This record gives sequence, structure tokens and C-alpha cells, in this order.
Amino acid sequence: MAINVFVSFNQTDLKQCEAFNVLKDQSKHAFEACDHSLKEISTDGIEQLIQCRLNEGRSKALREEIIKKFEQCAKLVVLIGNETFKNEWVEWEVNNFYKMKNALLPGKAWMSIRGMFLEGCEKATEPKALECRSTNGLVWDPEALEKWIEAGS
Repeated sequence: MAINVFVSFNQTDLKQCEAFNVLKDQSKHAFEACDHSLKEISTDGIEQLIQCRLNEGRSKALREEIIKKFEQCAKLVVLIGNETFKNEWVEWEVNNFYKMKNALLPGKAWMSIRGMFLEGCEKATEPKALECRSTNGLVWDPEALEKWIEAGS
């Protein structure tokens, strides 16, 4: 049975996250990732990516969309790069996913959250929100991640 998994990551790691897409394409599970960047057309007609801050008014629709995705997901994976610990969206996603799942499974929500360090980022700092709200982080190990996703399903 496919398990829906929400994937949280730092936009600056987008290039590195491409390796994760290989796992995603080979998995029988459904992965949901949310891009926190918005596109705007500049005055010269060129599409530009802009980073949407968490506290901006225009981020409200994005936050609501993420909450709806959380309702459909059983697990949350945080891809950890060297700068992920600074990302306000990652913190918000972990905290809100935890709060939602803890309301459904008091005392067990932490088992539904796991960080996985991207290749070459094994010594990166974990986001603060993962402390006491997740299982132990994994070094880059797609097979172990797949087993964790299946555990408890």
C-alpha cells in the first residue's frame, strides 16, 4: 500500500535534492514536496523566482495548501543540507506536521517524522524543530528511508 510522504527541504538545496528524486521515482510511495518560491514576471517579461517569506501576506495561501497536504500524508521527511537549519519554512512545516499528527496520535507523532542528510552534508546542523519531534536522522541512505516509511504502515 502506498504511503503519502511530505518532503520538506531548503530551496538552496534544490540541486542536491535531485538525487532524492531518483528515490521518489523508484518508490511505490507518493511523495509530496512543496516549493516555497513564487514566480513573478519582471517588466521585461522574464519569469523570475522569488522566495516567499513565511510571514508575508501572500504566503497564507501556500501555508493553507501545505496544511491540506499534511492531512493526506502519513509521514514527513526533512532533507537536511548545510543551510536547512536556518530555513523558517522547514521549521514551520515540522512544527505544524507534528502538532497535527500529535492531535491524532498523542505521544506518537515523532515516529512519523525523520530527517535525512543529503550526500556531503552528514555534518550539517539539524533544524531545531526536529529535536524531540522526530526519529534519529539518517545519513544518505535511500533504502533505510524506504524501510522507515514502510514501518508502522
